Amino acid sequence: MEAEQQGLFSLCMIVKNEETVLGRCLDSVRDLMDEIIIVDTGSTDRTVTVAGWYTEKVFAYPWDEDFAAARNYSYEQATMPYVIWMDADELLTAPEAVKLARLKQQLAQEQEGVEVIWLRTRLSPQSSQAAPAAVPVYPERRPRVVRRGLFRWQGRVHEELVIGASSPMNTDICIDHRPSAVHTERNLQILKRWIAEEGKAEGRLLIHYANDCFDARDYQAAAASYEQVIREPSRCKEERITSCLRLSECYRELGEAELRLNSLFRSFGFGLPQADVCCAIAGFFEERREWESAIYWYLQAIDRQTVPPGERPVSQACYTWLPHVLVSRCFAAAGEWQQAYRHNEQALAYLPGNQVLLGKRSELQQVLEEKRQGKE
Repeated sequence: MEAEQQGLFSLCMIVKNEETVLGRCLDSVRDLMDEIIIVDTGSTDRTVTVAGWYTEKVFAYPWDEDFAAARNYSYEQATMPYVIWMDADELLTAPEAVKLARLKQQLAQEQEGVEVIWLRTRLSPQSSQAAPAAVPVYPERRPRVVRRGLFRWQGRVHEELVIGASSPMNTDICIDHRPSAVHTERNLQILKRWIAEEGKAEGRLLIHYANDCFDARDYQAAAASYEQVIREPSRCKEERITSCLRLSECYRELGEAELRLNSLFRSFGFGLPQADVCCAIAGFFEERREWESAIYWYLQAIDRQTVPPGERPVSQACYTWLPHVLVSRCFAAAGEWQQAYRHNEQALAYLPGNQVLLGKRSELQQVLEEKRQGKE
């Protein structure tokens, strides 16, 4: 209990022009933090003022286009046994805060030997792009809590905390990432200068470059980079599967239908079919109004929902309600009304009260009733 009395958690953040979201983030975690450290990299808005409402430890850092260097500087200011990092557009919901409070109590009693703790991150759609029922997408694990002084960041952009062979503690605590701005062009400029200095792009640098090219809608450059990732023997199967999916999206935007479908099937070379890949294949056939093939692949997606995607960031929708909604639509288009109704009901089991699905239930019930009366 001595550690708890002295303090346990240092929250370390780097920020720039985050006045609209910084308070939301800090309000969600301030009661759990024993120390809050804010490193400002050159804000021109009221970010520094907002930060000062929560902590006296606000530091100015001269921006040198190196996110890892800024994060390492923030870690150097920490004084508590454990350091937690967050971004300003993230927050901890009340249920997750309860979990983190339990973890803090556990660490205060048993902190010896625990060096790295993984938390999950849920990337939620922006309000203008909200999915039905606002289902969070892309959950992934990250090392969020580490012993002070043992680990450092690397990477000028899309930086990563290097934990080496340390044995992590896994938790189901989720931090919600709710992006309020797009930084693709800034990231691409840093990446291009970095690649020019290195003389080549490979490994994580290549993956980040491919992703940022895609986000910038430079699909030719993104496709070429994803092809390199897929062919790199050192890349893990999860990265290759994800690259196959993104490559398929590139070819879709470029109007290359055959290459689009082939990219999805190439993912099978790195593991058994997974639900989100099957959904993408089904979507290809649905767009072509080839209902039989679309139905087959959506049903495969449903069958593969129990197979975990590993460490790949994936849409939770593909592993829950989405294939049922889509296959219901295809069954209806094919005139198989009973099957359409059945899968709409299964989608409702995931999203009870969803008005779109409830409306579809009424439509399908009416069609089924008309069919029944027509037979009498």
